[in-house]
Amino acid sequence: MPASSHNLILCIKAIFLRLLMSIGMKLHYLAKPKPPEPDFKLVIPSRLHPDGGSFEVVFYLPTSYFETPNDHRYPVVINFHGGGFTLGSGTDDARFAHAVVWGVNAIFVSVEYRLAPEYPFSVGIEDSADAVIYLAAHSEELRIDPQRIALSGFSAGGNITFAVPLLLHDLKIGAGKRIISPIRTNDCTSSLSNTTIAAISPKPFLPVSNLLGSASSLSSIRKLAGLKLTQLEIAQSLPEFTLLGLISFYPPVDYRKSRKQRCDSNPMPALNLPRILTDFFDQAYLQVEDLDLADPYLSPAASSDANLKAAYPNDIILYTCQYDMLNAEGVAFGKRLASEPIGKTVHGGIIEGVPHAFDKKPNPISFPERADRCYQEVCAELRRIFELKSSDAGKKFLDLNESVYRLEERDAMICEVDKVALNESGDWRISHEVI
Repeated sequence: MPASSHNLILCIKAIFLRLLMSIGMKLHYLAKPKPPEPDFKLVIPSRLHPDGGSFEVVFYLPTSYFETPNDHRYPVVINFHGGGFTLGSGTDDARFAHAVVWGVNAIFVSVEYRLAPEYPFSVGIEDSADAVIYLAAHSEELRIDPQRIALSGFSAGGNITFAVPLLLHDLKIGAGKRIISPIRTNDCTSSLSNTTIAAISPKPFLPVSNLLGSASSLSSIRKLAGLKLTQLEIAQSLPEFTLLGLISFYPPVDYRKSRKQRCDSNPMPALNLPRILTDFFDQAYLQVEDLDLADPYLSPAASSDANLKAAYPNDIILYTCQYDMLNAEGVAFGKRLASEPIGKTVHGGIIEGVPHAFDKKPNPISFPERADRCYQEVCAELRRIFELKSSDAGKKFLDLNESVYRLEERDAMICEVDKVALNESGDWRISHEVI
């Protein structure tokens, strides 16, 4: 079959599967409490991919954003959605965004990286790294603290969470694998003055209701075309920023393993994703000729210990699912990151009794209690991580142990079976009874 015909078939499949996923996510959104809508979107130019282009990022803001002084800076969680690098959107993780915005008082930005098969590997990785660079470069206008950044992601987005720091590290040391290109005028309207940001800044600017308008659908969210170029962008230089944490939910980290090897590692193979879906993911994303499956941007587990140690922050939160074909490689990667010579602090563990993407099921009745617990644990860790660099000394957050205790107490009231195997030493927890 000619390559063009093959790609056309993949694109048709993508359209159909994206429609199905959008229906599933609409059902997912119906479960109470309903997730929030974004506050606004921002168009970002691509500078790392040779062909240029642009993509969008979705912002969720704390309510205090519109009440605090203009010089107040917020920590930010930059998120990458799942969907096998072919499906999904920046609003898929709205429930997690809500948990972070309210539980951490942080800005949450979800990246709508470009998808395969139209944009195969490594466009999504480059877009995601571009988003980090752009947000750091425009931290002043967006009121972001560039020294308090965490990355998060689900499934394919969890892979991106581990790949982006490797790419950013290579840029910092001048490894030559990618270069920052000049912004092209046809990629993104980047000539807007800084007064554009008045629409999302605190008093005396517009309130949230004026920003979003009267309509309630996601299509009504205001889209900003771009911000004025900074001197760093003009000079094609990296801005100063610090990654304090990585949060990854059930990620693929090693494409050197075949699908058969992955499927065989699941003790409940009936709960694996359908083969027709995983085959589509691989055909769409891995269609680059002579692709090296050991490329660290594709398989972070293939990166050297030295690179992982240098590129990753100390705090890493990694959750895997017991009945998931990706569980084994995720656990192995977590153990490796926690051991010498890498020596990172790895939190999280295996969520027992659940399949891949258990927190994204199209259940309009209820949101899984275990997913809620995961999100709350992550927020407790984020409060701790961000406080280490916080200049807001008067801000009081719940202590991590107190937060976990309250979660345990709440769950005990719901069901006596709900117990958590806590590891007081803070080491990588290999298993929970129930999360």
